[in-house]
Amino acid sequence: MSFFSKIHNFEETDYSSGNSNISESWTQNRINSQKGFALLIVTMSISILAVLLQVFILRTSQELKEVQNQRDKLKAKYLSYSALEITRLFLKIQAKYFDSNPMLSGMGFDMGNILPMLMPMFLESGESLRELVDVNIEGLGLKPSQGSGGLETFESEDGKINVNCAVSPAHVDLLTTQLLSIFLSRRYDELFDRANSNTDVFDRQQQVAAIIDFIDLDQSGMAVSGGDEDGYYKSRPHPFVSKNNVLDSNQEIRLIKGVDEIFWTNFGRSLTVYGSCQINLCAVDKDNWQLVAGIIMASAKNQADPVLSDPVKLKILATTVAPQLMAICKDPSTFAQAVGNPGIAGSLMSSALGMNADTMGDIGNDGIADAEVTGVEIDQTKLQKLIVNSPKRFYRIKTFGIVGKTRHLVDVVWDQQSMSMVSGKQGSFVYWREY
Repeated sequence: MSFFSKIHNFEETDYSSGNSNISESWTQNRINSQKGFALLIVTMSISILAVLLQVFILRTSQELKEVQNQRDKLKAKYLSYSALEITRLFLKIQAKYFDSNPMLSGMGFDMGNILPMLMPMFLESGESLRELVDVNIEGLGLKPSQGSGGLETFESEDGKINVNCAVSPAHVDLLTTQLLSIFLSRRYDELFDRANSNTDVFDRQQQVAAIIDFIDLDQSGMAVSGGDEDGYYKSRPHPFVSKNNVLDSNQEIRLIKGVDEIFWTNFGRSLTVYGSCQINLCAVDKDNWQLVAGIIMASAKNQADPVLSDPVKLKILATTVAPQLMAICKDPSTFAQAVGNPGIAGSLMSSALGMNADTMGDIGNDGIADAEVTGVEIDQTKLQKLIVNSPKRFYRIKTFGIVGKTRHLVDVVWDQQSMSMVSGKQGSFVYWREY
């Protein structure tokens, strides 16, 4: 082999060896690079999956919470419905067996007096009934943890002033008398004197006129400034006009000029859009002394009687008479006797209820013996124009259902005499609202 051939072979061999080492190094680096890239991909994938998992968990939790809320709302809704159906059942019993029975009706027996005590037996866990009869009753109502329902309001609408009587010209004078009777007390002087600083509120006669103008069927104002019934209502931020027809609910009364929060707080419980144009004395709430005071003022024989001009004495007289109504409402002469001589109230109530007269010396529970309360002589003719005594017809009922923090309220008015369009039977709802 020549010298050049050896050199060539040497260089070739050395070059091949070097190339092999370079190739191995490059391959190793490439493998390491791929491992790092794969690790990066895996890390990113895990991070993305973790985020997606958190989003999934969050959305699932939110959906679960929403489903639970919807479940609680539905349970609360049907608990309030259950309370309403139980109340309606007792009202049907009242109409069928008590109102139609002259003897029981004459005694003034009303399921409403015992309904609040009976309701928990149907809608709670049975604890109250268990304590009452000392019997273990299973399967009655729901457990406390599952929710409960009940009766929030149960009152007759007949024992109030029906402002819808303004649609009948024959009853406008009677309505005027009734409204003025609850406005006239001196305790309301400041309320009506606000006209000096607030032109949206006016005196007693103008307030009565505003109520009648809003409901009566004509467009001629009685005592509204300028004679335009709708002038005030058209100037409101959301203009409207007078109803000039019967109102559909008590809430519409609050649209009338002058009927603000202060007015409604004082007189709202005495006004309604249901019932007769005469006040059903047996349906007047025993706590509504303002309406009782109004009846006394409107039917007093002597309108100059000093008791009528003294708001303190008038209130004491009204709070003494109001709790007696259940026993004295059926006979106007008995009512007149109790108003004229409050000292006999205890004996009238004790004989009607079979109780000891000594325990009923302060029926008004105002710290003043009834015998010391100054009475007012009543004109029987005036009284009989104002009041009537008959079975209650319209009832306002508010029932509720509570599950956890969820509350559902149903506010209805039930008419004992109207015919149901669905069942064709007597008794139906004339107002329904849910919250």
